[in-house]
Amino acid sequence: MIIEAYDQVGQYRQGTLKNHSAADIARILGFESNCQDDPNKVKYSWGFKADGEHCGIWDYYQSYKRNSFSTYGPREVFEQLFGKENVE
Repeated sequence: MIIEAYDQVGQYRQGTLKNHSAADIARILGFESNCQDDPNKVKYSWGFKADGEHCGIWDYYQSYKRNSFSTYGPREVFEQLFGKENVE
């Protein structure tokens, strides 16, 4: 799978990524949080394309402290990157 940074995180939450820290996500994607978001609601926000599919990961109201992140994009992408057991 080819992962490339993209400057948009996603329009709305489609799923949840759990059991991974922000550092884990950065290591797996290959880059640090790269999108600007509302600093009152979001600390970490990644936008990327996986084999051309627009995807995003972000925390919401400090959900990163529980290793829980919102996702945008095809579920299969997140399952392949982070493991089926970590995607809802």
